[in-house]
Amino acid sequence: MIQNHYHLFWGDLHNHNAVGYGKGSLKRSIDVAREHLDFFAFTGHASWHDMPLMPGDRHMHWVNGFKAHSDHWLKTRKLLKEATTENFVAFLGYEWHSSTFGDYCLIFPEDQPDLFLPDHVAKLISFAKEKGALAIPHHVAYKQGWRGANWDYFNPEVTPVVEIFSEHGCTESDRAPFPMILHSNGGRSTSNTIEYHLKRKKRFGFVASSDDHLGYPGAWGEGVAGVWAEDLSPSALFDAIRKRRTIAATGDRILLDVTLNGHPMGSEIPFTSERLIQVSLVGQDGIRMVELVKNGKVIQRSFPIDNRPENSLLPGRVKCRIQYGWGPWSTLKLERICPWDMVIRIENGRVLTAHRCFQSGPFAEDLRDKLIQVDEKTFHLLSFTSRNQAYREDPTKAVVLELEGDYKTGLIVELSQPSRLSTRVFLGDLLEDNAVTFTGGFTSESFILHRLVTQQEYETRISWEDEVPFSTEPDWYYVRVTQENGQMAWSSPIWVEEK
Repeated sequence: MIQNHYHLFWGDLHNHNAVGYGKGSLKRSIDVAREHLDFFAFTGHASWHDMPLMPGDRHMHWVNGFKAHSDHWLKTRKLLKEATTENFVAFLGYEWHSSTFGDYCLIFPEDQPDLFLPDHVAKLISFAKEKGALAIPHHVAYKQGWRGANWDYFNPEVTPVVEIFSEHGCTESDRAPFPMILHSNGGRSTSNTIEYHLKRKKRFGFVASSDDHLGYPGAWGEGVAGVWAEDLSPSALFDAIRKRRTIAATGDRILLDVTLNGHPMGSEIPFTSERLIQVSLVGQDGIRMVELVKNGKVIQRSFPIDNRPENSLLPGRVKCRIQYGWGPWSTLKLERICPWDMVIRIENGRVLTAHRCFQSGPFAEDLRDKLIQVDEKTFHLLSFTSRNQAYREDPTKAVVLELEGDYKTGLIVELSQPSRLSTRVFLGDLLEDNAVTFTGGFTSESFILHRLVTQQEYETRISWEDEVPFSTEPDWYYVRVTQENGQMAWSSPIWVEEK
């Protein structure tokens, strides 16, 4: 499998802050990215040459943002260069808008003095090619003329991957989950979707990125990119993206490894009649369904969630999602930012991994989510939640712990804020029931220790065979994963040439 040769790194290739027309300093974005990502590219709003005039001069919101970005360019370059270390990579980039040609995020492999803002996408692509940059199309499924992609100018040399998911929604097809309903650009146009253009022989891999505007790269639920690279260096990451060894995830970081006859995702291989597709998968929740898509049609399905054993669930490995937030709903006009100071401990067991599910809202410059490992049994969570500015009106955040223990292993949560309290639950009890704790009276915030997910439910290996004696067209395959909580992931396609 691919993990024998490469490592999986997680990042966000498209996000915003006040260096443009979002919120928050670039320094805050870097701090946030370092807390829970391996890499990120800051892609500030740079230009929109064919922007329509808007009622009440509201287009000045964009115009002023572009000026802020241009004025900050020298400082942007300096901060991102200083942010890159051996354990974290910060790429320089910017976003170019166009009603006619669609939006592109330009991402550079190294420092770039010029802020090139042409009035035609052909010039932009030529510039990207000259500089060795990536030009990644954004929200491609909007209608052409409404900032949807103009696929006539697609160039795989500078666009090896395309954004399949962001906070705008999913662009896989016009009927995919996560419809595009949050913006003024309308819904999905069938002839602009990813599936439509894969069927028309275009070749590209998949990424997801947040397009977050609250200075929060990698915001959970808004999109994150997984890259299978040789190491965590700018050159290795760029090489992996160019070779399409990428996966897209909506929020939960679903480890997805797909090969065809040993070739990794993104590969183009000569014709072979016997095709062995192998999938290795580790989710953060129960895996509801794994689908093999061939030429736009599902040809295989697997349901790992059905593998939950009836007996002997423990001792063993399990995952528990600790979700916190809620509080007064907006109708009561009691919205507030709730601070959380939580210590999580395990007794008679071990914490193997901790997965952060931190969302971007609400915004405040000095707010940071932090999960600090104190020792192998203890984590300290400092966080904040609010209904105000919550993405898709979800006023919660979460941490997913992978635990090793037995029926009598205790999971303890001790709060200092928003109130002082402690709760203790045995893993044996969490197999059948969750534990809901309120931090005060109605309408106070609460937290849930969710029912456990067993290793058989969140981890699986699958082998599928497809025999094709003859083919007059190239075939393409990718894998789509759906978890019990609705979070999804996609592997980049693999192509098999015609005979």
